Amino acid sequence: MNTKAKRTISGATVVMIASVLVLGGCGYQYKCGVTFGSSSCSSSGSGLGTTGTTSGHAAFAYNIVFAGAVNGAALSSGSSASFQNIANFTAPTVPANDESAEIVVVPKKFVYASFPSSQQLYAWSINATDGGLSAVSGSPFTLSGLGSMIVNATGVPFTSMAVNPAGTLLFLAYSSAAEIDVYQIGSTGTLTQVPGAPFSSGTLQPYNLSFDGLGNYLYVTTGAEGTGQQVAAFSIGSSGALTAVQGSPFAFNMWQLQGDPSGKYMIGISGRSNALNGFTDDTSLYVFSIQQSGANAGALTQVSGSPFKTLFAPINLAMQPVSSNGSFVYSFSVNVLGPNSIEGYQLDTSSGTLTAMSNSPFSNIGTAPWGQFDQSGAYLFIFDSTNTNSSLGVLNVASGTGTPTEPLGPVTLEPSKYFAVSDAP
Repeated sequence: MNTKAKRTISGATVVMIASVLVLGGCGYQYKCGVTFGSSSCSSSGSGLGTTGTTSGHAAFAYNIVFAGAVNGAALSSGSSASFQNIANFTAPTVPANDESAEIVVVPKKFVYASFPSSQQLYAWSINATDGGLSAVSGSPFTLSGLGSMIVNATGVPFTSMAVNPAGTLLFLAYSSAAEIDVYQIGSTGTLTQVPGAPFSSGTLQPYNLSFDGLGNYLYVTTGAEGTGQQVAAFSIGSSGALTAVQGSPFAFNMWQLQGDPSGKYMIGISGRSNALNGFTDDTSLYVFSIQQSGANAGALTQVSGSPFKTLFAPINLAMQPVSSNGSFVYSFSVNVLGPNSIEGYQLDTSSGTLTAMSNSPFSNIGTAPWGQFDQSGAYLFIFDSTNTNSSLGVLNVASGTGTPTEPLGPVTLEPSKYFAVSDAP
């Protein structure tokens, strides 16, 4: 999922780029934080699940800072749980102040960051022991297509980059060229363009890219949040080649879509929010069933009862990626002062119905305009950013109930726009 836009909220400029909403004057309120590079204060405690590896880490988080570097944080779980900067982390240098930069991961293996202004894509391998990053052979890669990212109606360059659930393919949306580029990811992280790529998206300028939970289909939204008119759908071949789904594009005004892990449904939001973009609030979550077979396999149909009402107008959502831990959806929203409390819903995978979770919205945890799960589905990372600092918190999501708790304080980052999370190798 990728979201980007620039809006004005009651005189305060709000920037939301690559899944990050920048809210001037708002942020986390916590007891302790960690600043990458110099601070010795760490967020630690007990009770943050038990998911971990032999290295002692559960997950690593990486972010691109304004000044032109990539930083990293490590989450450890169990009785000595902690969330802090990676010790002795060597921050890779990258182009500075590229508003279209974006970062994604191949879980437990690689990190990719694109910089359209310089037409370069950087790639690093994740060190299994400490989360450090080392450059993939040939990185950075020069991709001239990155220059086809457009400046949207509010003046912000726009990009979208995504990795399929299997971690074998990298997708990039070239909006001004109306194309989607696809690369096969090699065992060492090198990239090979898929035969036939880039693929035409027809008359649509591709914005956000998302997949069904099984990685069989790619869904593409068009238009800034609140202004989308259609959703394009493509089946993904074994080589990564894209073929338009019969009936695509579909006339749904969606800004963001995320697939449930069963591969049966896509959950979406329009992004219409008075506080964010001046539109009448759309307090709704939409659920679409995915046609599983036949000539129009991959087609979307809105389920009975959709849209489902929310308390606040969603501007981002996070879908738990592992069905064995539950099928939970978390909605993020803002008001003129900052983020609202996070809302939670449970998906019935038989009917597609969404039901509000107990105690939702959650008033006893931190707030943020965006969240992203680790691949285990046990931890929900929540991110907020201003022009002077950024904060990354982590929620422990209870198995079976989906109830989020926050036993650790956040990491305070250098000013950032983008982050990505990988479970530890």
